[in-house]
Amino acid sequence: MKKVFKKVIIVALLVVVFTSCEDDSIESGHGTLTVKLTDDPFPFSYVTEAKIGIAKIELKNAAGEYVLVFEGNSNFNMVGLTNGVTKNVANTTLKEGTYSNARITLNAASAKLTNGTSFEMNAEAQESYTISINPVLEIKEDNDAEILFDLDISDSFKFTGTWIGNWAPNVASILGCHFNAHFRACDLNKTGKIEGQVTVSGSAIENAYVYILVNGEEISTQTEANGSFTFIGIADGSYTVSVKTETNGTKSVSNVKVNGTETATCSLDL
Repeated sequence: MKKVFKKVIIVALLVVVFTSCEDDSIESGHGTLTVKLTDDPFPFSYVTEAKIGIAKIELKNAAGEYVLVFEGNSNFNMVGLTNGVTKNVANTTLKEGTYSNARITLNAASAKLTNGTSFEMNAEAQESYTISINPVLEIKEDNDAEILFDLDISDSFKFTGTWIGNWAPNVASILGCHFNAHFRACDLNKTGKIEGQVTVSGSAIENAYVYILVNGEEISTQTEANGSFTFIGIADGSYTVSVKTETNGTKSVSNVKVNGTETATCSLDL
């Protein structure tokens, strides 16, 4: 009887071990999802911080139900998340299928200027924003997927004060700030990039304003010190890339074509 009892115990332990291993694996019919964040930057350099607080992210499935993919209290400084630089918000598993919309709930927003002045817009930020995912997010069993949320901080953080044209003459001219988030979202596995360089008479120029239209919406970036720029999350199609500076005017290059997940290149000399 003792030997039989020991065998029963061993079998039971093996069942527990195998069951635990199964619990740790991805469920059948699920894939993995990484949620990423990037931004369209400010067209000026006197902001050191533009933070948002993310409380929740939900995705709408084909049945019309919103599925939770992130819940917490994470703050992100959007300044610096430009030209292809992203920040991971969450890594999770998600049931296979297509997801056409996202709902992102914020709980905080703040901005800080180079002179140390800070603006808190937490009350204005506490909202849920519904965004179309274009191209739609597709989750496949046992595959990795990535969704990108691109915040246009230039449109989201609206400064008030004394202005000349689109520019404040100095940081002391900024007297306040209001917040209303503007996002776009896309399946990164279905999109490509546009990369290039902006020069003036052959010399690289920093902080040139570069922009394209995506689904009728302008998305933008600023050139790095070497004149380079990058747009990520760009769907199949032909685009016009334009650059604008305060002293050298505007120039555009048309028919810049993105194919699938490939990288299109384009250079502009003013």
